[in-house]
Parts: sequence; C-alpha cells; structure tokens
Amino acid sequence: MGIRIKGARILVAGGGSLVGSHLTAALLAREVGEVVIFDPIAFDAEDALGNLKSDARVTMLRGNLMKPHQIIDQMANIDGAVNLAAYMTLGVSQNPVDGIDLNVRGHMHFLEAARIQSVRKVIFASSNAVYGYGIGGGIAEDTPHHNVGIPAAAAAYGATKILGEQLCRMYFAKHGLDYVVLRFSTVYGENQHYRAANALYIIETYDRLKAGLPPQLFGDGSESKDFVYAGDVARAICMALEAEATDVALNTSGGVGISTKDLVALVMKIAGSNLEPEYIADDGRVRLPTGSGLHFINDKADEVLGWRPEMDLEEGIRRLLADHEDRKAREKRS
Repeated sequence: MGIRIKGARILVAGGGSLVGSHLTAALLAREVGEVVIFDPIAFDAEDALGNLKSDARVTMLRGNLMKPHQIIDQMANIDGAVNLAAYMTLGVSQNPVDGIDLNVRGHMHFLEAARIQSVRKVIFASSNAVYGYGIGGGIAEDTPHHNVGIPAAAAAYGATKILGEQLCRMYFAKHGLDYVVLRFSTVYGENQHYRAANALYIIETYDRLKAGLPPQLFGDGSESKDFVYAGDVARAICMALEAEATDVALNTSGGVGISTKDLVALVMKIAGSNLEPEYIADDGRVRLPTGSGLHFINDKADEVLGWRPEMDLEEGIRRLLADHEDRKAREKRS
C-alpha cells in the first residue's frame, strides 16, 4: 500500500537525527500535512532540525519508544510512520543494555502502536550491519551475515537490525501491517551527528588537517566504505512511503566503494592540504573493518522504488565539511 504524502500525517521516531532533519525537509517539500517528530532529544540543543522546527507543520514531541503508552497515544490518526530511533555501534558498545533494549523492544513498541492505531504503512531504518563486517566486494540483499573476527558491539548492533527486520515481517504476516525496510550504508551529510564511526572519520580527518596534523590511516588504507548522502536517504524514505511495495528489504546505498586511502585523499583535496598520511595500527577505538572493494548493490531499490542515489560523493563531502565549519563558527560566537 502506498501513502500520498501531500496532506498526510507522518510520525518520525528518532526524528531529531541527521536523517530525521533531511527527511523532515523532504516531507515538507512534498507538502505533508504534518510531521510529528517523536524523539527524547526533541527541543534539545543537540537535535538536528534547526529552523525546520519553526514550520507550523512540524510538531515536536519529546517521547521515548521504551514507554509504550507514549508511542501508542501519538500514533493516533497517523497515516505513515518511520522508525529512525536506534543506538548505533558506538552506543551499543558504551551502553549495551539500553542499546539493545531500544533497538529491539523499542521497535516492537513502535510496530505494536502502529498496529493498534491502524497506521497504513511503516518504514524501518535498517543498516548494512545486517551483513556483518570484514567482507568485501558487492553486497546484495541476499548476502548472509558475517561476524567472524568483528567487534562484539558491531555484531550485536547488526543482530538488533536483523531482529528489527524480522519483527516487521511478523507484523505484516500476522496483522497485515505494510512496511518497507531500508538498509542504509554509511549515511553522511549536513547536520552530521557524532555517533557514526565511518562518517565521523571524514570530520576527524578534516579537523586534523586544519590543525596541521597528518591524516591517519588504519592498516594499508585499502578498506572500502560505501557512503550515501542523507538527502538521498530521505528521498528513498519518501518514495518507500508512497510506493505500493511492501514486505521488502532494500539496500539504500551509494552503491560505490571508496578506499579509506582515497577518501583521505579526497578530504585533503577539499582542505587544500598535502600532508602525508600517517599509517597506524589499532588504537583501541571501536572500528568497523571492511574488505577491499566493499559496496552495497542498490539495483533492487531502483527496481522496486525507482530510487538511485544522486549526490556526487565529493560534492556531498564538501557540503558536510562546509556545514561542519559553520557549526564551529556558531559555537565560537555563542
């Protein structure tokens, strides 16, 4: 079942996030009736919505998926709902109890509220973590999970996303709740949060260069990452809401891998630096190791939704870093 966004009421759990900010802007551009942001950090300084909060069609609700009565109440008269709320790998590493609880039980509360209130369609933000880490080459939706030799927190996070997807399948089979799962690769863009290890690496590299320090490369720099721009992800969510498609999981990715060595070279180009990279061994931080040539094949998203990523990686990183500089400048003035 598809939902016509124009005039609709859309609830976004975890909407104070990077993707939430881009999704809210995309929904407003499509003349949504109301966007209900349901998030524990609503109204806090760290939410990513900025001036979007001043739009009369945006309703901010400080809410927690671990409190079922809250989400059940707020799901009333909602046409479509999107669950972006989750602890990522770094969060699961730091607080595994709350992280796994939110990612699994919180998502179940989200689905149960949607069922009770007869929401027409839900979108679940999953992750390429369902495939595990330490693998390379092209990864399609039928690739099995790989967790040998990867950080425990990364494996646990991936497992919560696998469970989240299967809960969607259960609610579709038992209750007819239409859904689409979108498996994001590494999302980056303006309003970048500081919970994503891979995207944060871009900012950390840039800040080192601006401080006159050499960029750091782990191993030989051949590890590959697949980045997808937050605006492209937001567009995929909108298309998934409006599409007739249901009971399906789709890679939502850049579809092209870039080695960490080439990524650093790109950041150096943007920063105007010619410092030689420093090759380092494991420094104890939570890292998400990948094989060479890793990329997530997104042909199925094109077939099912007509979606393909549009943002050029260099242009997207330029936007990310320009926004990062603007934020630092605002912090200095405040």
